[in-house]
Formats: sequence, C-alpha cells, structure tokens
Amino acid sequence: MKKILVTTDYSSNSKKGLRFAFQLASQMNCELVFFHCFQALIPTTIHQERIEDALQKQVKDQLHKLERFVASVLKPMGLKVGKYRCVIVEDLSPERAILDYIEQKGVDFICITTRGAGNIMKLIGTNTSKIIEKSPVPVLVVPNTYRAKPLKKLLYASDLENFEAEMPVVSSFAKPLGAKVDLVHYYHDLEFKLDAPSLEEMWRKKYRDLDKVTLKPFELDLSFANQMEKEVKKMKPGLVVFFTHTNLTWFAKLFSPNRSEGFSFVTKVPMLVYRKD
Repeated sequence: MKKILVTTDYSSNSKKGLRFAFQLASQMNCELVFFHCFQALIPTTIHQERIEDALQKQVKDQLHKLERFVASVLKPMGLKVGKYRCVIVEDLSPERAILDYIEQKGVDFICITTRGAGNIMKLIGTNTSKIIEKSPVPVLVVPNTYRAKPLKKLLYASDLENFEAEMPVVSSFAKPLGAKVDLVHYYHDLEFKLDAPSLEEMWRKKYRDLDKVTLKPFELDLSFANQMEKEVKKMKPGLVVFFTHTNLTWFAKLFSPNRSEGFSFVTKVPMLVYRKD
C-alpha cells in the first residue's frame, strides 16, 4: 500500500489537494496522511510547568479541526476510500516539518496545492517550489483550479535521456489507476531527427500502458510551459508527469527542458514530479 502525505493549511486552495488525494484513493490502494503544521501560541505569563500542557491542548484542538476539515471535503464527494488519518505537528517552518516527517515516518508521495502564483518571482521561495526542490520522494502538485474527476490518462513529458528507466516508473503509477499513458517530447532542430512512427511502434509493444506518442520540434518563440499547456488542452490528461534534476539552480531549471516548477503555476492539471537519478 502506497502512503501519500497530503498537506493542508485549511485554506480553500488546499481543499483541491485533498480532493485530488481522495480521488486517487478511490482508484488505487493507498493510505492518506493529512498533515497540518502550526505555530503554537503560548502566553508569556504562563508558568513554565504548564507550557507542555498548553502545547498539548493546542495540538489536540488542531487535530479535531483537521479531522473536521478533512471530513467536510470527503463527504460531498461521495467516494469510497480506504485508510486515512490526520497528523498535527507544531513547528515554525512548514517546509521543515514536512521534510522531517518524511524522513522519520516514511511516505511514498507528497501531495501539495499551489497558490496560483502568476510569475517566476512569486514562484521562487514558495513552499511548493521548495518542497519540489528538496523532497526525497515524488511530489504531486495540485493547482488551485483543480476539479475532481477520475484519472483515466497520464501525460509523461520526457527528455528521453532516461526513458527506459523512467517509463516503467510511470507505468507502475498508471496501472493501479487503470490509466493509459501518453508521451510528449520536444526536440531541437540540431538534434538527430527522430523517427516517430518506428519509435512509437517499438515503445507501444514494450509498454502496454503507452497510448499516444508525440515527438515535435521545440518552438523557440514559446516557453516550455506554454507549449505544455497546448499539449495538455489537446490530450486532456488527468495528470502530467515530469522527471527533474533537483541539484540545478532555480534559473537553470526554469530555462531547461524540464521546467516542472514553472509549469506547476501555469497548468490547470495536477502534476507528478519525480527526482531524476
């Protein structure tokens, strides 16, 4: 059973991440852990011996709040889901709390929601981008415009550098969902011209989950994010999958073929970001 850590700050935007997680859980065997980090407010006049009691009371109150919040999202969806639970952590840094929990407890995926930031400078420094950069496990990024619906198709955006290693990973995520996988790759004119029909025939024989293969030249007058948006509107996937290098600088990432962080603030479709080996 896969374990997915779903973060929330009780905002209306974060409900989209919960809805996506519940949709996943209704289609595949996974455990959901709903996670909220808060900063305790301890009066300066309180006696030292009572600080721990005051903290525990706030944790308990936050847990009840989270449980009610999660239930309020699930009930109207009318979905049958398996095991899920709620976790409260007191910490000044949500990013640190999330990464510490992953290291200590172990999860397979993180699910977070974007705030709908509109440009690169708003993106840099947000919790979403920091988690994508630092997470040791794949990250599911849900846009604040997401509307819950069954996942029937995944779009895998590949640079083809490690296709033979990455495609089985994508397939292993798609199979429990009963979803097909489309592949898109943008190449530059200076690259060796790809024989699309031959590659598609070979790959589809080897990977039964693979449906459509799109190999097209990179349009220099359009950003990667905008070209991906065009492909998403055409193929209508329920999830877009990326593999990205996390050891590159922010600007190197944003101007590389794998600009997943920038794309997460443009697309209306959730995305899954894996760390490149």
